[in-house]
Amino acid sequence: MSNIQRKGLPRSLQFQRMERIVKAMQHPTAGVPVRSQKLFLTTVPNAFTGGDVTEWIMEKLNVKDAAEALHLASLLCYYGYFFHITTNGAVQIKEDNELFRFQAPYYWVSTNWTTGNIEYAIYLLKRTLRNRQRHGLEEHEIYALEDLKKRLLHQWDFVTMQAEAQFRVLKDRKKTDKTIIDSQERAFWRVMRPSPDEASVLEMDIRNDLYTHRSIRREEALKRRLEYLQQALTNRVRTKSSQTHQSLCAFFEVFSDYDPFLGHCLPSNPWLTSDTDRWDLTQPLVDNPTQLRVRRWSFNCKELLSDPTGVREFMKFCQADFSTESLNFYLNVQEIRNCPLSKIKEKAEVVYREHLAPNAPQEVNINDTIRTKIIKKLDNPNREIFLEAEKHIVELMKKNSYPRFIQSEYYRNLLQNASNPLPKKAGIFHFVKDNYFRTSESSSDDEYDSDESPRKGDHLSIHAQNKSQPLIGTLVSSAAVATAVVAATSASIHAFTTEGKRLSLRNPAVSK
Repeated sequence: MSNIQRKGLPRSLQFQRMERIVKAMQHPTAGVPVRSQKLFLTTVPNAFTGGDVTEWIMEKLNVKDAAEALHLASLLCYYGYFFHITTNGAVQIKEDNELFRFQAPYYWVSTNWTTGNIEYAIYLLKRTLRNRQRHGLEEHEIYALEDLKKRLLHQWDFVTMQAEAQFRVLKDRKKTDKTIIDSQERAFWRVMRPSPDEASVLEMDIRNDLYTHRSIRREEALKRRLEYLQQALTNRVRTKSSQTHQSLCAFFEVFSDYDPFLGHCLPSNPWLTSDTDRWDLTQPLVDNPTQLRVRRWSFNCKELLSDPTGVREFMKFCQADFSTESLNFYLNVQEIRNCPLSKIKEKAEVVYREHLAPNAPQEVNINDTIRTKIIKKLDNPNREIFLEAEKHIVELMKKNSYPRFIQSEYYRNLLQNASNPLPKKAGIFHFVKDNYFRTSESSSDDEYDSDESPRKGDHLSIHAQNKSQPLIGTLVSSAAVATAVVAATSASIHAFTTEGKRLSLRNPAVSK
């Protein structure tokens, strides 16, 4: 298998290193001695002992520790490069006379990585056709075969045909060849499809994916890293944790009044009171903003430019001050950032002609370096073509026009004339409409039975005058809304029949 074909396999480099060691072990003269070994009354062909493997690893790989050599040999056995003769599987290698056999390169994991359910079903079905005493299936293999029959029901005829054909070919081989092939095939499937009580060495360990893999450190990467560290030392942008905590606390104190979860939701929360005044007052453009909103403009220039109403008032001040070019440039750049791609080039040229070109009608104050960069990008502009110029202009506004606006008489008048809505309390049952319960002029104490003493609490009477009139609730006192919902079953319910007789339905247990 070429290196190009191996790249798609998981842990391909690991397989390549192990296979180089196994190929060196199989060298006819310098490898592990492989010969026919005697086991009780039988002779086992092409076998070697665990002691032979350990000695070869310590000698050829320059391993001085015997435990390390045994561990390496055990790993090769677990990955199926050689297997135990008796169990046809992987065992812990020891320095003893246990017999092992090399796996054929055809059955290496890297060669048959894509082996699927069809091949496994053919292997299991082929074993059922042979002697059950010697080649019978184990318990987990029986369950696997039954499951594969259900999955491959539409292909089971093909599986049966292939298993019978391979069984006929195996019959014609010599006894020694059949023994070796059978042991190699069984060892291969013990690696690819282990029993449920055994761990699979082919599964990827999830802990390896959690580790941070650093990229290869090349000369260019080291240079970039060195430049970054030098810039970090010169800028000194990092601050102490104590200063960071103080900044966060100051930010919280300033903006705590604007958080509806921490402060008051003025004038009221529309989700609790059904009052939409807050939604009207917090529109992007309003005629009379609130004092909290106007006061927020004085925090910093960013808060002012992020509020459309603040931008409108700031533009009025700049027009009176004859300094609108910077603000107009900033607003035009924001349009480019939000416009369709098809109009970016057109708008970029307009902004350049109005603000950056020589003798422009509203020329802004930027240096030649920024102007040159913008001219080079005009042929193929993007949304960030004026980014550096925008940052420069915003800094100029922070130092010039913005402080004048905050300290001006115009801003003080805005703050003085701004609306200050009073808080509204939510009702007990804010989800009930205002006209749901209406006071009826026809309700009186005479409608109640004379033998029944009037209740000291609140009452809800529902009168059904006739079939054409709807049910009208009568609220006797201010807290009857709560009584209507909580104690609806305890209220006196009176109805009139068609003959004019009054029926009284009362729940005395609840009324107590």
